[in-house]
Amino acid sequence: MTKPDAPTLPAAGTTEEVAVKNRLVKSVMTAVDGVAYSTDPWTNWGGNVASNPERTFHPKTLNDLQAIIREANARNKKIRCAGSGHSWSTTASTNDYLVDVKGMNRIHTPVASEEGWTVTIEMGVLVSELDNALRQNNPPLSLPSNVVPDCHGTSISARTMSDKITEMKIVNAMGELVTYSETKDPEAFSAACLNLGLLGIIYTATLKVEVMNTRLRVMDSYPTLKSVLHGADAGLKLKAMILKNDSTQFLYWPFKRFGDEQYNDNIWLKQWERTTEPADNLAGFADRPPMVDNPFFASFHVGERIMEVPDAIHFPTGDGVTTVVDAGVAFKADADFKNAIEAFNDLIERNYRYSTGGPFLLDTVLEMRFIKASSKMMSPAYDQDPDAIYCMLNVMAASGTPGFDEYSTKAVADWVQRFNAKPHWPRLWEAVPDVYPYLRREYGDRLVRFNRIRKEQDPKDMFVNRTFEKLVADL
Repeated sequence: MTKPDAPTLPAAGTTEEVAVKNRLVKSVMTAVDGVAYSTDPWTNWGGNVASNPERTFHPKTLNDLQAIIREANARNKKIRCAGSGHSWSTTASTNDYLVDVKGMNRIHTPVASEEGWTVTIEMGVLVSELDNALRQNNPPLSLPSNVVPDCHGTSISARTMSDKITEMKIVNAMGELVTYSETKDPEAFSAACLNLGLLGIIYTATLKVEVMNTRLRVMDSYPTLKSVLHGADAGLKLKAMILKNDSTQFLYWPFKRFGDEQYNDNIWLKQWERTTEPADNLAGFADRPPMVDNPFFASFHVGERIMEVPDAIHFPTGDGVTTVVDAGVAFKADADFKNAIEAFNDLIERNYRYSTGGPFLLDTVLEMRFIKASSKMMSPAYDQDPDAIYCMLNVMAASGTPGFDEYSTKAVADWVQRFNAKPHWPRLWEAVPDVYPYLRREYGDRLVRFNRIRKEQDPKDMFVNRTFEKLVADL
């Protein structure tokens, strides 16, 4: 039997090399102060970001987090944290210490008070795990707004996930467990709720949840682009739709309905409305034939279903194999929503020009959804008007799609210039020309106040990596 050739690695030092090594090599676990760590390279879920942490720690307890801080202080190391790696910017990248929080996955028993229900979770809890735990409570509970496990809708009444937080506990650079709440210090609490990993290692977050006494009517339709996005009154029609629904989402890609080429210019429209009607038996929907020939969206079907909230806002996409990369922004919708219409129509035109470059480029996906403004100082959807509505615009593609980085960077740069858009922190944004001066100018006094709070908790910049150095330097 001949000896197999050793695997060929890409050029040394490249992102591709680190990603391949991460798949090929798993180091032996070691421990310091009882905390396990490895020395493997790290790659995010999308495969576009990789780094070589000196140590990747795998904590299980609060004492573990404090031990990691002590070790980092003793060895003058920086720290960043990562969970499932569903971030496409380099926010988790470090060559010093990476803290993998997936083992911090305790869900505390939900608590009822005069203000309603809350649940406290550690930062390694998966969305699906929290959904299941809340559903099993008596009474069943749910998060009215949520983040992506597959894909999601976001309630126009529930605001962002950061706005659902009532308390945060974070271990700072001195190893102290600091509790943040609205009543204790509103400004520090606002900073903690969206802290970008710059205040320390998050231990727990307490979230508002609701009794699942209503359900969502999920309406999937497949209208033409012209009927939804064109015409002098398109913005006002869009606004009426947004205000009527609990949540609204548009998805577009260069696709076709099976055997019917004329549907290339249709858009997938998902709408959610609150209802007290009982949930449908979903078994009958599973065997419907797919509407489109893209395996990422083969689960989409036209029609209506009444679903429990977690089932409704988390709808399946993907083929179980393909990973994606994503660039996205938030900008305030005009009173007549014309800027949202303009932005999405322009993106479709831009996407046509890009995606016609070859059949391998047809996996691009455009998404638009809407959410109420956030009160958290570092949110890209921050607004002093709590009723302001923000448009969330995203462009995605299969990981490794040729030319996508340049294409998406130009799209984000255009949104920044024309609509005063703010990049979504976990998405692709760092390559946008002059993005750091723009962010420092636009976040302005909020960034200065955030940095003051940050320096109190991290005076030696233990949690600042290269991504954030240019953001907070000399403030």
